[in-house]
Amino acid sequence: MQLEPECVGCLFNQVLRAFQLLKPDISREIVLGTQKKLMEYLMNLDMEQNASPIFGKTLYKLVAEALDVKDPYASIKKKYNQLAMQFYDEAKKIVDKAEDPLIEAIIVAALGNTIDLAAQHKIDFINDIKKFSPKDLVINDYDKFKQVLQKTNHLLILGDNCGEIVFDKLLIVTIKELYPDLEIIYSVRAAPTINDVTIEDAKFVGLTDLVHVIEGSDTPGIHIPTSTDEFKKHFFLKDGVILSKGQGNFESLYGMKMPDIKMFYLLKAKCSLMERIFKVKIGNLIFKMKTNSF
Repeated sequence: MQLEPECVGCLFNQVLRAFQLLKPDISREIVLGTQKKLMEYLMNLDMEQNASPIFGKTLYKLVAEALDVKDPYASIKKKYNQLAMQFYDEAKKIVDKAEDPLIEAIIVAALGNTIDLAAQHKIDFINDIKKFSPKDLVINDYDKFKQVLQKTNHLLILGDNCGEIVFDKLLIVTIKELYPDLEIIYSVRAAPTINDVTIEDAKFVGLTDLVHVIEGSDTPGIHIPTSTDEFKKHFFLKDGVILSKGQGNFESLYGMKMPDIKMFYLLKAKCSLMERIFKVKIGNLIFKMKTNSF
């Protein structure tokens, strides 16, 4: 996706939020200096010829340089993974007992993106699962997903955030039980970026023991030109199916011409741009099959 008008101000706000989370006592001069560097970068770049993952990569590179840390989110990612793992066994019991385990696992994987360590209230993830039903998905192409799964032998899941990856694992376990002959590939980032999943996170939660995990690009979101050859092979595989997790992946894929690729987006709408594109409200969960307009 090219940079949209809603995204410009958001980029500068992301710089501020990153410092507030990572180093709350940092000086205003460093915050403003980083925002100025981002401004200079954007002013010297053709926004029509560059995709959103490139902007995100540069933004968080500037934050990392200001903090003089290669992976500023390392400890936060570990906490998210550890927290999510505490909920895994009970979430699996709910999925296993569900009338339709697959849609329940999809819901759990979507809700996993909503866990927030910075929340001021107690996290009650299991209760959130119990209260959420398929009808609460404001866009729900689940029936189409089942139909497509029955006709393919290859599923590529595009991973998104730490913590959430634990419930992606639960989704994969569920799919493997229902479709034992289906080859499932899970992709992660090729290098640390924000709190996105990397191969280290996949190993930490035991996902590498379950499926083949591959690396894509070193950007937040999917950037095909800089992705590994292995990723491109699975992404463009004829007759394969792709499940794209999270808003970041959707933003990077939105608008790309992929007429022969069957893809489904599973995400939470987190900003006004998603409201405009999907015609939903912020906070809504979406399970949408890609069409020519998406």
